Amino acid sequence: MSKGFPLILGAGPIPELAMRHACEAIAESCGCGLLSYACGESPHNVLASTKSTRDLVRLCGDAARFHRDGGSWLEAIADWRQPVLLLVPGDADGGIPGVGPAYAALCRELKVPLVGLAQLHGAWDRTERRKDGLPWRGWIPAAEHHDHNDAVETFSVWLRRSLLSPVATGATSDQA
Repeated sequence: MSKGFPLILGAGPIPELAMRHACEAIAESCGCGLLSYACGESPHNVLASTKSTRDLVRLCGDAARFHRDGGSWLEAIADWRQPVLLLVPGDADGGIPGVGPAYAALCRELKVPLVGLAQLHGAWDRTERRKDGLPWRGWIPAAEHHDHNDAVETFSVWLRRSLLSPVATGATSDQA
């Protein structure tokens, strides 16, 4: 998989348009391309074919869903030691659905190198994000939100800096 960026997954099924727009904004801000793969594709074939890419890579669909080839994408990602960033849908009131913490726990259980979570849309409540103990890395508001450009740039700066860390390069098994 990518030698630089972590694989971007949705925590559960996220609407395709929201996920695509967020990943396109991140890729543009980071100055790289964007590769997208469907969760219906063979995890091991995709992970092998994208091993040396310098582009941002995202998975479309539910990575925890059982795959017809056996196992799930998350299990394959753990086997390949591919670092992951989870996009978690946010609620209008600043809350986060249980799917975010559940996916983070599943990543820990499977030993997927989780570099962090980013909130997708909804209201950003930094205080609440700090309380839940998850490795939040930022917020990607909807494109029409007045903070969209600043939030994407702030997130992209973190992402580019994280490329230098051992977890982002897959060099360690510790969780972020």
